[in-house]
Amino acid sequence: MSKINILRTLLWLISGIIVIRLFQFQIIEHESFLQKATYNFLKEYKIHAPRGKIYDRNGILLAYWKPAFRLMAIPKFLKDEDYTTLKKLLGDFTINPDTLKNKGNYVEIKGNLSYEITIKLLEKSPNIKSIVIDSDPVRVYTPYAKYAAHLIGYVSEASKDEIRKFNLDPGDFIGKAGVERSFDLVLRGEDGSRFIALDSRGNVVTTNPRPPIEPIEGEEVFLTIDIKIQALLDSLFENYPRGAAFGMNIKTGEVLVFYSKPYFNPESLNVKWNYYASNKEKPLLNRVLQGLYPPGSTFKLITALIGLYTGVISEYTTFNCTGGFTFGKRRWLCWKAEGHGLLNLTQAIAQSCNSYFNNVGARIGTQKFIETLDHFNLPEKTGIDLIGEYSILIPTSKMMKNKLLLPSSVINWSIGQGEVQVTPAWMALVTGLIAGNGRCTKPIVKKGEKTEYITLNLPLEYFNIVKEGMRLTVESPHGTVGYLYNPSYKIAGKTGTAQNPHGKEHSWFTCFFPYDDPTYVLTVVVENAGHGSEAAAPIAITIARRLLGEKK
Repeated sequence: MSKINILRTLLWLISGIIVIRLFQFQIIEHESFLQKATYNFLKEYKIHAPRGKIYDRNGILLAYWKPAFRLMAIPKFLKDEDYTTLKKLLGDFTINPDTLKNKGNYVEIKGNLSYEITIKLLEKSPNIKSIVIDSDPVRVYTPYAKYAAHLIGYVSEASKDEIRKFNLDPGDFIGKAGVERSFDLVLRGEDGSRFIALDSRGNVVTTNPRPPIEPIEGEEVFLTIDIKIQALLDSLFENYPRGAAFGMNIKTGEVLVFYSKPYFNPESLNVKWNYYASNKEKPLLNRVLQGLYPPGSTFKLITALIGLYTGVISEYTTFNCTGGFTFGKRRWLCWKAEGHGLLNLTQAIAQSCNSYFNNVGARIGTQKFIETLDHFNLPEKTGIDLIGEYSILIPTSKMMKNKLLLPSSVINWSIGQGEVQVTPAWMALVTGLIAGNGRCTKPIVKKGEKTEYITLNLPLEYFNIVKEGMRLTVESPHGTVGYLYNPSYKIAGKTGTAQNPHGKEHSWFTCFFPYDDPTYVLTVVVENAGHGSEAAAPIAITIARRLLGEKK
């Protein structure tokens, strides 16, 4: 074949291929290419995953999600008159400035729209470029949730730091406190995506050019608390504006009581944030884990253990209380002005004699007191499975570093004053260590969580002596809460009255029960309520009886 014939053949082949492709483009795939030409923009936006539900230990619903309408749009297509129209319908609104860094993407203009507003927006939508009205899950809290507000926590829009730290997008919501924060990854689920096709002018061509990627709902969380006990506690705190209560099973670690007052309503928190944040009563403060109080006479339980361990006292050591204790040139008064008379250790615990424990402190000495607490190695926090717990302050060498120490410092420490500040949860943990003979389970608030033991290695007899004093506190006619004794309930405890430089004393009561088989501990603090026997103890014993009654 000549070269000319070869060239002719190649030209015919090439021409044939071109004709076939033109036919394919113009006839067979006409609709496909027309659609692609029409869809100048294919936009993707996030579908938020519904957060997992939260229940109490008995399956009572505390937090869930519901679908709500939200308005989405691409800012670069919105004109001034569009913003004017939207503001007439929505009221004033602001778009998160971080979302405007890329104005070509969909952003949320406003969420949680009412049905009425949604209908009006649908009527206006054909005249406003790029807008889409979509469903978005919102967090809802039941009326019960307020009784455990600080435990449950709340969600809010992620901050710039949270967006960067957790790889979120502007407009995403995240748990900010309590269980919502601590178990955010469990509750949050997996977000999905939806696709929108637009033409070059920003008109929505179709809302489903591709199948959406459906979100996956977050996991359910069952808490260890009984919300009805929380509600009972709230009624018992009716006449007291501030305080906290914490109770747990020392064998399993399950937290049964977690109450802080004043509390906020999680359902309205985002709307009333400024009110709660500026309220002088500090309703946002989690007093269970972040309220640092002088423990007052409840700390005498630790002083007793230090005294026994150092050998400066025994169970039978007696001191004569004449209404005060003199050290150097200063006299520390006992709460009982006429004095308690001659008392041994268990009697002194039961009657909460300041002078007895001032004597014990003086015998131990400031430096030895510190060294012994170092040896005890008590944790600075309970280690509960919640973020945000504060460390306590007790006179260990670490905490007393660079502080002025005097020979008389120990006199204050011995009765829970001076450089001693603890949380209600921490005092409950210490009570659990005593009740459990030096062994207490670390607290958990989510059912099914793994936990571990905290230990205090001391001779068994020391714990038994202190526990006997706590039993007499409740059962002896001379005990500080002997007037509340009921033989049907074996409760042992310790009262505390903590001096407060800003007002009336704080009322404390910490206890364990039943005495013969210690299972529960409970600590109650009532701010500015006076003696522990007057406010905290009646509340705690009422709750303890409820728990014991349920056990039976």
